[in-house]
Amino acid sequence: MDEQARREDKPATEQDVPSGFRFFLFASPQLALATLGVPIVIYLPAYYAGPLGLGLATTGFIFMLTRFWDVFTDGLLGWAVDRFPTRWGRRKVWMLISTPLMVIGTVAICFPPKGSGAGYLLFWLTFIYIWWTLIHLCHIAWAAELSDRYDERSRIQSRVLAVYFSGLLLVLTAPILVGAIMGDTGLETKVHAMGIYAAVLLPITVVAAVFMAREKKPPPRRADERPMGFFEGLHLAARNPALLRLLAVDMLAGLAGGTASGLFVYVTTDLFKLQGALTIAGIALDPGALLIFTYAGAFFGVPLWLKLSYRVGKHRAVAASALLTVCGFLYTLVMPKGDFLAAALFYLVNGVAFGAAPFLDRAMLADVVDLDQTQSGEQRTGFFFALMSMTNKIGYALPVGILYPLLELVNFNPNGGNSGAPLMWLAAMFVGVPILCKLLIVALTWNFPITREMQAALRAQLSEQDDAQPG
Repeated sequence: MDEQARREDKPATEQDVPSGFRFFLFASPQLALATLGVPIVIYLPAYYAGPLGLGLATTGFIFMLTRFWDVFTDGLLGWAVDRFPTRWGRRKVWMLISTPLMVIGTVAICFPPKGSGAGYLLFWLTFIYIWWTLIHLCHIAWAAELSDRYDERSRIQSRVLAVYFSGLLLVLTAPILVGAIMGDTGLETKVHAMGIYAAVLLPITVVAAVFMAREKKPPPRRADERPMGFFEGLHLAARNPALLRLLAVDMLAGLAGGTASGLFVYVTTDLFKLQGALTIAGIALDPGALLIFTYAGAFFGVPLWLKLSYRVGKHRAVAASALLTVCGFLYTLVMPKGDFLAAALFYLVNGVAFGAAPFLDRAMLADVVDLDQTQSGEQRTGFFFALMSMTNKIGYALPVGILYPLLELVNFNPNGGNSGAPLMWLAAMFVGVPILCKLLIVALTWNFPITREMQAALRAQLSEQDDAQPG
């Protein structure tokens, strides 16, 4: 354990934070949930737009529409799991209920029958996102509630994210290995491999997680206190400047990541010209292998950003990671084309930078929950994490929904062979959008209001409120 976190620690029995292999099992659902994070944005739109023949505009619109549906469902589900606790808790039971339904959706979306059209994609994307959201938000809210301390929250979220990145590495490596063994590196093979990976692993890991830690009980409520309604809670959240700023940061991170992910297939083949650029033992290495560099960099970058956050605060560490991303995308402007190793350096650096925001944003959000609890009297972790899930999904969906139709408008061919103006538009989108988003993130996070000192004061205030409650 890092020294800063050790100084803040209470005895493990008081916090009930699992350690060692128990923590890995607690975090292990992220191994499977990773499949429907970045990989689904990388491969699935290109698969349905190209080989299945839906086209860029139709596919992009469906992906954007289903993500915007989460604007409603994410917030409502997050409010509901906080508002209506069961006798078995607020988190575990919904993870268990959602798992078999998500498995059904995963198989359906990754193994579409012949002739599947726009209606099929729309229905199953909508279906699968609901259950993915419920499992994911319950899991990360549960992790956020394991500790009340500023730096310990960062440490917990960093370890959960490390498992998530491990899942990304596994799910991105599996299609490449399967394709190499079968001699088929097409999108269909990659999508099928991802579907099998998620459908098998999710039930095993969710069952393992629910036995690894206890849930934290919600704060006590007076007998005459009325629970907060959904729209009342949404109105109060909209008047929280720290929350709005953090949600904007998360959406911008999603926009940057969604642009890089949604255009990945076209950038690596048409813009960087990496198809067949590197061979090992006579076998051409698929450009998808570059994603391994991204998430390997992210995995090893997490402890670096964690240590930096101990020194300068979570918000300044997020800003520093955004500036590193800007440098990485500027490098692509002078990067030699057709050079696999030069591209690998870009994806490695971009991965290191990417490793900061997901866990530090969540740790910052846990601090925002403290601020809200001092104002509302309720611990609305699930609701706030649902709002963050919503904004991140919108961020990842917008590039596909906007940039794909724009590419079609400039006569970009999703099956390859592009040059001239279509290729210039692709380059402008791929470099320009992430740089703009990251510069805005720096502006929003540099002077974020909840510092380590303010969060300690909030926890002291909440302790006084708890002590004042009868019985």
